[in-house]
Amino acid sequence: MNEGFRKPTASNPIENGKLPHLKLSIDSKVPKLFFLPGDPDRLKLFEEAADSFEYLSVNREFSTGIGTFGGKEFGVCSTGIGGGSSEIVMVELHSLGVERVVRVGGCGALREDIKCGDMIINSGAVRLGGSSKMYVRVEYPAVADPFMVVELAKSASKKGIRAHVGIGATVDSYYAGQGRCIEGFEIPGSSLPEELSSAGVINFDMETETIFTLASLMGMKAANILAVHGNRKTDEWLIDYRSAQLCAIETALETDFLTL
Repeated sequence: MNEGFRKPTASNPIENGKLPHLKLSIDSKVPKLFFLPGDPDRLKLFEEAADSFEYLSVNREFSTGIGTFGGKEFGVCSTGIGGGSSEIVMVELHSLGVERVVRVGGCGALREDIKCGDMIINSGAVRLGGSSKMYVRVEYPAVADPFMVVELAKSASKKGIRAHVGIGATVDSYYAGQGRCIEGFEIPGSSLPEELSSAGVINFDMETETIFTLASLMGMKAANILAVHGNRKTDEWLIDYRSAQLCAIETALETDFLTL
């Protein structure tokens, strides 16, 4: 029986032949390379930077599109915030045959010399999320594809952009987990930002480790490039980070692995 006419079930909720969250047909022909911003509105920045761009679907926090840059095709899919929605994107893109993903988003720096508007490219990430723990034990490393890391760093260098390569940390919490103030509530325990900074971790985000871990487990390749929105050491905050996000997107699009 054709998959599109199967009755959806709780264990396999394919309805009318479409993936349950991305709302793309399971037999869609999509690019092998996808960029993964968090915010669905950032697809507009990819549209601005690309030579051509078209939207494929919009559902909840998940917006997808296909573009071309320098004659090469790429896909974009927003993940929303955190590990749970990032897991959904990774699993459903994998089912479409996507082979390489690049998270393009924002983060908070944990080192004084990293300025707001700089770029961070993570070689690996401390696994403090939640969703990836459902797939493999916590000792399993969340690492980027080293060749993609090098290409991103080379692209940033060519553009004259300050980029920092190192280990990041992903945590499924924006407030308590990242040591932010909550009025009328005292966060128990030690400060996680200080603990990680003392171990040489250079930044926080909420998606990278999920993307890296699942990519490795599913035979995909992954990397990231993150614009620094804030610095937890200096307490500096980038109020308008549109230009920084566009810079991250352009750096990612100009990498040599787009031609592979």
